[in-house]
Amino acid sequence: MRIAFAVLVFPFVFAACALPSLDVQPRYGRPEITGSAGFTSGGVGGSADLEQAGLQEDEAISARVDLDLGWPRLVGLAQAPRFEGSGTLDVTVSDGTNTITTGAAVDSLVELGIYDLALVWDFFPGDTIELAVGFGAALLDADLRFTEVGTGTTVESQQQLPVPLLAAAASVWLGPLEVAAFAGGMDYTYDDDSVSYLDLDVYARWKLFGGEELLRTSLLAGYRLTSLELEYDDGSSAIDTDLEIQGPYVGLEVSL
Repeated sequence: MRIAFAVLVFPFVFAACALPSLDVQPRYGRPEITGSAGFTSGGVGGSADLEQAGLQEDEAISARVDLDLGWPRLVGLAQAPRFEGSGTLDVTVSDGTNTITTGAAVDSLVELGIYDLALVWDFFPGDTIELAVGFGAALLDADLRFTEVGTGTTVESQQQLPVPLLAAAASVWLGPLEVAAFAGGMDYTYDDDSVSYLDLDVYARWKLFGGEELLRTSLLAGYRLTSLELEYDDGSSAIDTDLEIQGPYVGLEVSL
């Protein structure tokens, strides 16, 4: 998944060499994961507490790209945190092939690629305050796995889920300091499957040197929160996930 993440981010970075009005933000953060996730098959199973299963935080590289087309603006965000640890299960989990019972010691893995792409229109453009709304899509590339210590029994699921987005972006300039936010999300139900998704990104950036719009380098610090509630039947088992990934980050922004 990290290779896929790099492949997706590369075109954004490459575009910085060829397109004007482009803001590129490489970021470093330490997100943590909370909530529950699990599997049910044939009435057997449940959703396991991720902290008890040994998952807490990860070091992660992420990216944001803003391409200003004048009107509208394209916003892209990408991150692929990988959470690993060892703990115990507070429920039984089953993927239709294997079952791990309550209280078992497990090695746990949650790997979640989160990719947002949204087109937003500035309805209140200005030199100090901007407010934009629009739409887009997210791709969630999820890998969830529990492996029982000692027996090697593995319960896992790998899913790729596209999610439509309603999006909004805002920013306020206070001299050389800008405070900006992006929010994208959707809550919908289709047949017996349901998804509730929210991605919130807030940051402040301080211009270090360069022009007002182009050839500018800025230092930034921010916070990102991703919330996902998912009930999904893949044919062999029902997946029930209710988790949050959140944490601070620091980075640089290069404006071309």
